Amino acid sequence: MRWLRMSVRFPLVVIYMFSGYVMIILLHLLAGKRWYQHRWGRLVISNWMSGFAWLIGLRVHVHGKPEKGLLAANHISWLDIIAIDSVVASRFVSKDDVLHWPLVGLLPKWSGTFFLKRGSASAVSKLNAEIVAGLQCADTVVVFPEGTTHDGKEIHKFFSALLQPGIDAATTVQAVAIRYFRKGEPDNLAPFIGEDNILTHLFRVLGVAHTDAYLYFCPPAEAAGMSRKQLSDVLRDQLIEVFANKFAPTK
Repeated sequence: MRWLRMSVRFPLVVIYMFSGYVMIILLHLLAGKRWYQHRWGRLVISNWMSGFAWLIGLRVHVHGKPEKGLLAANHISWLDIIAIDSVVASRFVSKDDVLHWPLVGLLPKWSGTFFLKRGSASAVSKLNAEIVAGLQCADTVVVFPEGTTHDGKEIHKFFSALLQPGIDAATTVQAVAIRYFRKGEPDNLAPFIGEDNILTHLFRVLGVAHTDAYLYFCPPAEAAGMSRKQLSDVLRDQLIEVFANKFAPTK
């Protein structure tokens, strides 16, 4: 059954990805290369993500109320982006190595993702300024302060520099807890870690009937007047509390 699912779903994923490229090229030509800065542009992407989530069997469950501003989520997988964007029209901050992923690399570049070039202090400063400008234009921006993916069993250390745009833009910053379950148990296939590559991981996801992503949106924090460390501590403590309360599927 696993191989049957993979053999049926993968060609559909390729076709759907191709449709995404066609859509983005058309929007680029008709509305300009920054079409994604318009609210309707973000909604187009969010709806496309919802379709992609359905296609790969990702079911998204939401607890709490998403707010506009900066969202700070724990990071388990590339599926995090699909799950969040399918329910909140957002722009994401991602490492620039995503640009080299086969099949999907250019889609985030052409749809408004902010890219972080590792090892460059000047690049981080420029990136933060771009994120602030986005927040001031009412964009919702998602960062992953842990800096890398992990198995999702606990909350890792936060890199507070990624939260600076929320302070500079004097916006709200909302912590988002993410966990993955399958058949009511923690899903060990969802984490994108170790020696995984995107195609191998995609095939694993396509081979199971469903993956359930649970998003818990914590009460937003006002970033104005906080230091990066203070804001980081508040957000991380919120996520730790959610995990300590055994955030899990509703029975």
